[in-house]
Amino acid sequence: MKVLLLVQDFPPVLNSAARLFSELAEDLQNQGYSVSVLTRIPERYLASGVKQRKGIFFNKESKNGIKIYRIKSLPAPKHIPLARALDHLWTSFSFLVSGIFLGKYDFIIVYSPPLPLALSGYIFSKIWRGKVIVNVQDIYPQTVIDLRLLRNRFLIRLAEWMELYIYKKVHAIIVHSEGNRNFLVKRGAPSQKVHVVENWIDLDILKPGEKLNGWRKINHLDNAFIVSFAGTMGFAQGLEEIIEIAEKLRNYSNIIFVFAGDGIARPVIERFVVEKKLTNVRLLSHQSPNLYKEMLQASDICLVTLNKNLKTPVVPGKLQCIMAVGRPVICIANPASDAKRIIEEAECGFFINPGDLDELSEAILKIYKERNLAENMGKKGRRYAEKHFDRRKCVQKYLALLSNL
Repeated sequence: MKVLLLVQDFPPVLNSAARLFSELAEDLQNQGYSVSVLTRIPERYLASGVKQRKGIFFNKESKNGIKIYRIKSLPAPKHIPLARALDHLWTSFSFLVSGIFLGKYDFIIVYSPPLPLALSGYIFSKIWRGKVIVNVQDIYPQTVIDLRLLRNRFLIRLAEWMELYIYKKVHAIIVHSEGNRNFLVKRGAPSQKVHVVENWIDLDILKPGEKLNGWRKINHLDNAFIVSFAGTMGFAQGLEEIIEIAEKLRNYSNIIFVFAGDGIARPVIERFVVEKKLTNVRLLSHQSPNLYKEMLQASDICLVTLNKNLKTPVVPGKLQCIMAVGRPVICIANPASDAKRIIEEAECGFFINPGDLDELSEAILKIYKERNLAENMGKKGRRYAEKHFDRRKCVQKYLALLSNL
């Protein structure tokens, strides 16, 4: 059986979409499926030292038997919402045109967003008489409506029509939490089509390790109490409160806030650090997978943030990684996020309502002063991850779904 994965980002890109679908491709290939991937030529969210590939429109490569086809994305400025929308449409159109020539596939698995990419997957399924599965991570268009990136009423209605059309036409929908399942069903998705498969972690790779490790030494943070954020710094992350807390706690010279990653919000953070002369903030580039693991292991507190206006139940992918390495988490997000339920069930950290800077600083200082608390939270997070986020268990749900279809 042949499977085609449609996803915007794929390694060497460093984000959760690339990691999840790369591991899914490997596991499906190992189970006897013939797997191909249609993705973009990597241009951003790359580890330091990985060069962009310029001047190429189409590229084909192979890794461990998996065929990877890459298409160039639009050179659009990512900080302009309209440009991002055009980029999403171009990606979906270019994937559709290119994919027609790749042959026939029995299954098409799509990572959404972008939402129009699911439409391309559905068209493939009609042409090839295959089955299409859409993995809905961020619920569009509601996410961009919440973030006020989409305000035009006509475009909102058009996007909502596309969303509902996709839900009704595809053969299966995968979401990463029960809250997301309920949200989609309320929006009109047929309940029998919506399946929960948690965003998994390879627990053999991401696991507890020494806090005083090589990453600390490389970054000259041997004796620091590290509060870290690693990942995309974009519209949805809401990092403003973290940088304000860094200013509020600047007198605790041993507490160092470390930001690693890139995105449209990074220049704002950089300006704030310079203007406020914050010596307790370090800004690093995107970390390679191994350095990312060491960074989490080296942290005393790991942060998960979402914009306060984001009212969908989305669970940031970094939460599972933090729990897997056994570090306490502080999450700042709208209570609608299923991250709140997970953290409270696991007892692995603190969930803070956006805007409550006093509660946020108190949570940081509580862990800072009570080191045993951090250790206990970390152990509970690891146990929860082993029960719910194990890669083998989660991919098995994919295999069962493909078998049923």
